[in-house]
Amino acid sequence: MDIKEAEFLASNTTYEKCPPATKAEYAFIGRSNVGKSSLINMLTNRKGLAKTSATPGKTQLINHFEINKEWYLVDLPGYGYARTSKDSKAA
Repeated sequence: MDIKEAEFLASNTTYEKCPPATKAEYAFIGRSNVGKSSLINMLTNRKGLAKTSATPGKTQLINHFEINKEWYLVDLPGYGYARTSKDSKAA
């Protein structure tokens, strides 16, 4: 598949607020700082589409990206190494 168009759609704190499931979704989940956001940037060939950082835990929301107006890539928050409050980690 050729990714010709990639657009940030929305960031949400809970899955209930995410876009309706009318299109296929491919979600990336894993530990903090393993490169989920970098992988999205590489697949879409857009350097700054998904926010990245050298500090673990940059992604703290559920981020949806619309690809070719046909399906979604979803960047999920990492788990493990992130330096956040205990309340944030529990959520």
